[in-house]
Amino acid sequence: MSTKHLTKGDACPPLEAGVLRIYSMKFCPYAERTRLVLQAKNIPYELVNVNTWIKPEWFVDKNPSALVPVLEKDGQIVYESLITSDYLDELYPDQRPMYPKDTYQKAKDKMVIGLFGDKISGAFWKSAIGRGKDQEAKEKLITELGKLDAELKQRGTNFFGGEQPGMVDYMIWPFFARFTSHFVFGDNADLPDSLPVLQAYKARMMEDPTVKSSILPDKAYTEFITHYRTPTTKFDEIET
Repeated sequence: MSTKHLTKGDACPPLEAGVLRIYSMKFCPYAERTRLVLQAKNIPYELVNVNTWIKPEWFVDKNPSALVPVLEKDGQIVYESLITSDYLDELYPDQRPMYPKDTYQKAKDKMVIGLFGDKISGAFWKSAIGRGKDQEAKEKLITELGKLDAELKQRGTNFFGGEQPGMVDYMIWPFFARFTSHFVFGDNADLPDSLPVLQAYKARMMEDPTVKSSILPDKAYTEFITHYRTPTTKFDEIET
């Protein structure tokens, strides 16, 4: 297991037979999705962190896009956050299923995840780039989050997964965790009062044991995003 972020010139650690490995990056919200599923389902795994700014030469052989997360076990490689998360749920079906059994409800969950990927994540990053000062981007994000707010209210449950978090919750959570640290709604701002259901939802998610095991301090996320893709990019130097 390598918690240090491997970079150019570092060798790929040998992988033992029968061991599930995730190639990840500590601050990546997409890799966090898959780590949350691993943790929630209590799946044993080996962690190898990758410096996603100056990548090891061998990493492109794991994923042609050279992006995290990547899963590897016994010569089988799977990548992309949604695909790896669904893969784990199907590979370990008896360990806390992430989707409802009902086919229609499962389809609805996948549609919510699709909405998030198609509309909300893009608005999130655009607003984050403007540090919450791009009013159009911020209003677009609030509008799209309003659909999530209404969906959870209509479901009448504590989480999108019911009375405990499920796949929807763990796919959207990494972005919720970064609203303040990435200045999405402005300096030191979190979800606005116009989204009361999501405000209460975020507070409940913060108490989830899986989330507690993965979340980092806001200052760590901020330090990372401030320096990422600059000459002073930091990975292991950031205190977490």
